[in-house]
Amino acid sequence: MIRPIGSPNAALLVFLFAWSFGFASGAAGQGRLEHLPSPAPSNSSLSRVVANEAGEIYLSWVSQDTEQATLAFSRLTSEDWDTPKVISRGNNWFVNWADFPALSVDASGMVAHWLQISAQGTYDYDIRARFYPKDNATWTAARTIHTDGISAEHGFVSMLPFDNGTTLITWLDGRETKQGNPLGAMTLRAGIFDKSGANVSEWELDHRVCDCCQTSSAMTEKGPIVVYRDRSSEEVRDIYATRLIEGAWTLPQPLHNDNWQIAGCPVNGPSVAAMKERVAVAWFSAKDDTPKIQLVMSSDSGQSFSDPIVVESPNTNGRVGTVILESNEVVVSWMDTTDGAKIVLSRYDIKGNFLDITEVASSSASRRSGFPIIEAVGNSVSVTWTDISTTPQVKVARIDY
Repeated sequence: MIRPIGSPNAALLVFLFAWSFGFASGAAGQGRLEHLPSPAPSNSSLSRVVANEAGEIYLSWVSQDTEQATLAFSRLTSEDWDTPKVISRGNNWFVNWADFPALSVDASGMVAHWLQISAQGTYDYDIRARFYPKDNATWTAARTIHTDGISAEHGFVSMLPFDNGTTLITWLDGRETKQGNPLGAMTLRAGIFDKSGANVSEWELDHRVCDCCQTSSAMTEKGPIVVYRDRSSEEVRDIYATRLIEGAWTLPQPLHNDNWQIAGCPVNGPSVAAMKERVAVAWFSAKDDTPKIQLVMSSDSGQSFSDPIVVESPNTNGRVGTVILESNEVVVSWMDTTDGAKIVLSRYDIKGNFLDITEVASSSASRRSGFPIIEAVGNSVSVTWTDISTTPQVKVARIDY
């Protein structure tokens, strides 16, 4: 069976999303917005956009019927979208509004992942992946990327092209929660995989993290940086970062001490972007029941960060994305909950000064609308989301700055 969309913290999310907010701040948008035709069919959702080094945009999505779920993708050419191609399909997937498939693309090939039910527990599922080495021009057989063999929650993946055709994959791993230890917590792990899917290296990055917030990773001039929501023994769930420097991961450090103490996972992870030595991270918090999106920047590959810039408060439920433009400007995507819900982009200059805001589309605070995803090529931002106004369907737009 296909396990329906859900969340271990649905009640908390209903509470978070039910707040009533005022008018959103920001000036009129300066970006030129263009809605593109979507190659995704009806009953599609859970989309992502990703670019390769050549600046080509790839769109992935999941479509569903009563029998199975299908993961497919299409490449945007100068003329139109390519004919969609199926990566995988199955009738035993875990299909979740916040934890959904990703596609990684570079000159050496592609990698795609999805979640597959592993046992009878509500959140027992594995991370399955297929690899597409360009020199073989075919997808490998599906494999489970983690090797613990324990039926537990594994997910919230981020993928990043690494050295010599390898891929860095980061995920939340629940193996410690099923070892009979009442204090066992969700862990953050990462591995490097070669073009065929073989595991080259694997690490535990953090032994106690928030259970169901997205991870995010980016490549800086000095190596990869991974950001995620930590979880202290006092239930403080602030955003942390770790970097891979000369083969070793740095001790995780908070980007800012929000001191958001919350008993359940908010299902609202951070987003990191990097361009050479510049790094930008956006995230959501709601200390004292005050929703807030913050942005920090770094000019030394994530070794240090600026004080936070408040992107929006309190008119938001988060769901952030972050990109850096060729102009060195930073764009943050987020959900505006002033009147219903809207997908908006806020733009900042290299010093963190606010430039403008662009409204992309009307949306919904419902979990069914998912998380908008953005990607930058040059000074253009591609954005994808799920329109649930009628039959769910993936939509795509481009904003040129």
